[in-house]
Amino acid sequence: MASYSALRSAPRLLRRPVPSSIRQLSTRPHPLSSRITPSGPVPAGRTPPRLAPKVQRWSTLTAILLATLTGSATYIVGLQSGKGAPPLSFKEPTQANFDSAVKELESWIPQDCLAQDRDSLVSHGHSDWAAHDPKGLPGAVIYPRNTEDVVRIVKLAAKYSIPLIPYSGGTSLEGHTGALGYLGNPNDEVANKKRSEGIAVLVEDLKPGLAWTIDFSENMGEIVKINADDLDVIVQPGVGYEALNLTLKEQGIPLFFPVDPAPGAQIGGMIGTGASGTNAVRYGTMRENVLNLTVVLANGEVIKTRQRAKKSSVGPDLGKLFIGAEGTLGIVVEATLKLAPKLPSTVAVSSFPDIQAAADAARDLVTGGIGLACIELLDDVMVKAINKKGGGITWDEKPSLFLKFSGTEGQIKSDIERTRTITKKNQGSGFTFAKNEKEADDIWYSRKVALWSAIDYVPGSRCWVTDVCVPMSNFPTLVAETRADIEKEGIVGPVLGHAGDGNFHALLLFKNDEEQKKVDGLVHRMVERAQRLDGTCTGEHGVGFGKRDYIEAELGAGTIELLRQIKNVVDPQNIMNPGKLIPERGSCAGHSH
Repeated sequence: MASYSALRSAPRLLRRPVPSSIRQLSTRPHPLSSRITPSGPVPAGRTPPRLAPKVQRWSTLTAILLATLTGSATYIVGLQSGKGAPPLSFKEPTQANFDSAVKELESWIPQDCLAQDRDSLVSHGHSDWAAHDPKGLPGAVIYPRNTEDVVRIVKLAAKYSIPLIPYSGGTSLEGHTGALGYLGNPNDEVANKKRSEGIAVLVEDLKPGLAWTIDFSENMGEIVKINADDLDVIVQPGVGYEALNLTLKEQGIPLFFPVDPAPGAQIGGMIGTGASGTNAVRYGTMRENVLNLTVVLANGEVIKTRQRAKKSSVGPDLGKLFIGAEGTLGIVVEATLKLAPKLPSTVAVSSFPDIQAAADAARDLVTGGIGLACIELLDDVMVKAINKKGGGITWDEKPSLFLKFSGTEGQIKSDIERTRTITKKNQGSGFTFAKNEKEADDIWYSRKVALWSAIDYVPGSRCWVTDVCVPMSNFPTLVAETRADIEKEGIVGPVLGHAGDGNFHALLLFKNDEEQKKVDGLVHRMVERAQRLDGTCTGEHGVGFGKRDYIEAELGAGTIELLRQIKNVVDPQNIMNPGKLIPERGSCAGHSH
């Protein structure tokens, strides 16, 4: 972790994300439309000549299944303290190979689809949203125009062993889009020396690296097709969820995409991290809202994981393999997403004497079967930050629940009365609900500005945003113990929770090196506390660099070993976003951490 005093002097290159511009509906054919699958079955007796039986070729998907189903012996041996299981390794990229790859790339990709200027490399290689050390910079940023471009890029990267980092909205928090530094790269010499001496590495220390960042936000942000009657939509990875919902609204389609993480997030990154948001309590996460994916694998093969049917019993859903994989197994170039009907809604707020009472009320609302779309918990520090930010309603500075109801008018009325009873039982007070759309917007505005309010609460500070998630029965314990730990350390740290599914965020503010060390300890204990309570180190932010060291304690050595084996089969060269998500088995020679 870079020291605060050093980082404070670094230039701030990133702006707060804003919704992407709306793209026109695409009229181009699906990249796989010329194939017999998935365009439909072939009538009996009319099999095209090109589909005549051939000598069996082992596809990548076959290899995945065989590795998973028949690799038991190797897998079991690998569990014995790692014996018999070779470390994941790869051919380290070299400057000569990198230069040759770029030269080939420049022979066919338009000039405005390739960037190697320092501003582009820095903005794609390090994010002010993440509180982690910068690892390295990419050597080039590529803006593909279509799936065919991605295939050519991947094949070229495989030829020269160039690491590939998928990128869309750039709002991730755990270092998902950062490049690695390499011990054998002369450009990384200064940064590697400082790391070896325990000195903080700054962005200024980093020089162009040896990876390619593939940015989908510029040219692959099309809404390909809206299937309103089927409640689904086909999109490219550079589509922002806000832009998608705005397009649906502007076209008068009474549907929306319910997964709503940070402002500016785009579908590609949301798939990579398995994102969710405020609506997860009712509509689920990305894992429940993706019907199928079109993916470019590490060998350049393009696969589609299934058809658009809402359900299928044809084998395992391999789309789930790529959701949450953070680009380590393949690059998503298209997705079919579920849409949900827009229902009448209203919002309400209730305050509580302490955070334990608020968390207890949230648990009781869920177990009581109240039809809530959102249950958001804000502690008293967060409410103070919102009041200081201004521009909306001034609230009692107490822990509060912000609630969103949806359904028919009768359902909403019934749920509000039941909610009033449950909150009162848990010492709730000041129960306020919106009587019209304007009041609802005014109330929910406070929830929408919570992140910015926290970041601006202490002038001159930095913010470490982290999240964990536990079963609902353990949520009150998790929140109360974490709040007490933050206060014990004397750190200003607003808490914001998606209380309906046991997920909450701590936004820990620090102004100097001493406070930064305290925050580091708070995050570590917060993760351990969540895992002790049968929860997870991250409910929606993902793993990236930041939480990679925690996942073996959570999932177990056997599960991690299986994940490594799948990675080794699908991406044997380890060019797909290396260093993220999957803990190494021993040291991986050649790159720095």
